[in-house]
Amino acid sequence: MARLRQWVLANFASSWFLLAPLLAAYAPRRLFLTYFNVFLRRHARRDASELRDEGAEEGDGLVISMRDGQDVSDEFQGATFMWSSVTDEASGEGQQNSSRRREVQRLTFHKRHRRLVIDEYLPHICRRGREVLFGNRRRRLYSNNRISQFSCYDDDNAWSFVNFDHPTTFETLAMDPAKKKKIMDDLDAFRNNRDFYRGTGKPWKRGYLLYGPPGTGKSTMIAAIANHLNYDICNVELTIVNNNDDLRKLLIQTASMSVIVIEDIDCSLDLTGDRRSKKKNRSYRRNEDDSKVTLSGLLNFIDGLWSACGGERIVVFTTNHVDRLDPALIRRGRMDMHIEMSYCGFEAFRTLAKNYLGIDAHPLFGAVEELLKEVDITPADVAECLMTTKNAGSEEDASLEYLIEELKRKKEEAKASAEANSAKTDNDQAVQEDDEQKSEDSGEEDEDSESSEESDDTPGGDQAFKPHTTMTGAR
Repeated sequence: MARLRQWVLANFASSWFLLAPLLAAYAPRRLFLTYFNVFLRRHARRDASELRDEGAEEGDGLVISMRDGQDVSDEFQGATFMWSSVTDEASGEGQQNSSRRREVQRLTFHKRHRRLVIDEYLPHICRRGREVLFGNRRRRLYSNNRISQFSCYDDDNAWSFVNFDHPTTFETLAMDPAKKKKIMDDLDAFRNNRDFYRGTGKPWKRGYLLYGPPGTGKSTMIAAIANHLNYDICNVELTIVNNNDDLRKLLIQTASMSVIVIEDIDCSLDLTGDRRSKKKNRSYRRNEDDSKVTLSGLLNFIDGLWSACGGERIVVFTTNHVDRLDPALIRRGRMDMHIEMSYCGFEAFRTLAKNYLGIDAHPLFGAVEELLKEVDITPADVAECLMTTKNAGSEEDASLEYLIEELKRKKEEAKASAEANSAKTDNDQAVQEDDEQKSEDSGEEDEDSESSEESDDTPGGDQAFKPHTTMTGAR
């Protein structure tokens, strides 16, 4: 009878874990709590006899879940698991806190599923909990703080942040649809290819270079990227970073699922490609408050050994003058995708018309399209024209007519500027030709003068060429 009881217990009894002691060695406890409270309880609340509601820790709204003490079932690869929230007694420090109560999650499962739980189910919980946690969190916009040279970075003073709630998406971004789709596909491929990056031995990161004239939407593109991936933004101001070591510490303290942004990188530091002139010009002295971040330090920041810490990061550089940057900074592998933010085309205008006027088509669209082929105007200027008339209470016809007049004015300005430049070029060419002619005339006069001087310097002077005559007087 005892052997029968032992056999039954060994083959049919369930095993259970109190996950709290295992969490410290396996994964952050918050992931398990998120999976249990947000995922399991929300899915099981339809069958629960009692519910509770509470404010979300991050974000807005209420979270409705099951009351404590009720079991929640979960299925994974055909196996059923039972979860419950229980209270455990834990010893504390000091006489007054000799014991304290803590909430833990109990997982109950059949003994034959032990290897499945340890090898696959718990890692699945970590991944799913992380997805739920990041999907419901309030995203943030970080900026690095200025630290004196006598201080050092730590978790408390390296970054300051505000909640990030930018409304821009790729749907509202004024850009050619084909180019937008190419960028979105590239972002999706990056996010979903963690195993590919690991298999190829590459850090899980990707670089994007945004370049173009001011007002073409580079900052708006960054917001659209962050919203598409549901990532935080870390805006790095290089001019207040003391040295390469502090830059490396900033990188270490950026979390995964972040977009690291350095805007106007050509203005942040001296990162031009003319390295020889820098070596020759040694007379310049740095101010003590100037950043000592070097090109080498920035290159290591992008794709050095420390760049592999964390993973799942997007690095974005913006510039108005891509030709001024050192080629080593923007080569493929560091800035993997170069995106030109150009002037407003007709497809970008249609997006702006949809955003500001709520229209997809209009009889005046043809006139706008023809003018946009001849005029360079930024999406920011087009948006300002539409917004100005919209705020004044004008209808779509008046808004588009105002934009057409603005495009015609810019066309005339461009034509006048081109004529002035052409006249200036002709004048400069005429002046240059006149100077060359004067230089040639002056050269001929100098040659004649040199020839005359050589003749005067001949020994005997003119007498050497006169015939010798004898004078005979009368007798």
